[in-house]
Amino acid sequence: MPIVEPTNKSVLDFEGLHLYHADRSNCSARVRLLLEEKKLPWVSHHINLKKKENISEDYFGINPKGLVPALVHDGTVVVESNDILAYLETEFPEPGFRDVPDEDQPKIDYWLRSSGESHLPGIKTLQYYNRVARLLEKSDEEYNRYRELQTDPELLKFHAKHGAPGSSLTEEDAAGATRLMNELYEEMDAILANSDWIVADTYTLADISWGPSITTQKIGGFDFSPFPNVEAWYERVSSRPQFETAFLKWIRESDWGHD
Repeated sequence: MPIVEPTNKSVLDFEGLHLYHADRSNCSARVRLLLEEKKLPWVSHHINLKKKENISEDYFGINPKGLVPALVHDGTVVVESNDILAYLETEFPEPGFRDVPDEDQPKIDYWLRSSGESHLPGIKTLQYYNRVARLLEKSDEEYNRYRELQTDPELLKFHAKHGAPGSSLTEEDAAGATRLMNELYEEMDAILANSDWIVADTYTLADISWGPSITTQKIGGFDFSPFPNVEAWYERVSSRPQFETAFLKWIRESDWGHD
């Protein structure tokens, strides 16, 4: 799991759990959801993405990709949301969310991996293409500052197509993203035809990881009608009081409005 050595040394003195996160970020929400499920106390460091608070030397000094979330636990910095889930599960094993037979453990890993790997080419591409995330578009100054701080080639390539002033993702980009997500939801729907939860009919990290992604795609207008079992599963996930606290409440109270 990606434990990083921060260049922003201020976080090394942190005690307890500190989460750098954003209100409407599904990646942030999955970590907040696990913290709620485990009833763990944590200190909130909210990053306002509208104001580009992540595009700063201070924040890139915590997460070298400038992404949310980032977890600091007693001075240890962990980045990438699904790796943070795995870290929290190891450090705070009770209650457990990998309580499935040994032969089903790789299935949890598969769905965590697919959740992470589909975010940029799938979910994020569609959110930006459909301009749901247009409030995150960057000015010339913001884009130039981002390019100075960002070293990840995949993120630089993505934001050159959207974050740069005057740029845009193409219909081909959106079509590829839709195919990718449809393939994953078709696979998930088949599993959920015979199970309430994604792995071993048990509420696990797989459900915790994917639930907020569905929320984000619903906000973006993704068509889930071909996947009725995913829809029914999402109702189970999103009706949990922990989900309300971890994500839905943050969405309602965000300052993004409806534009």
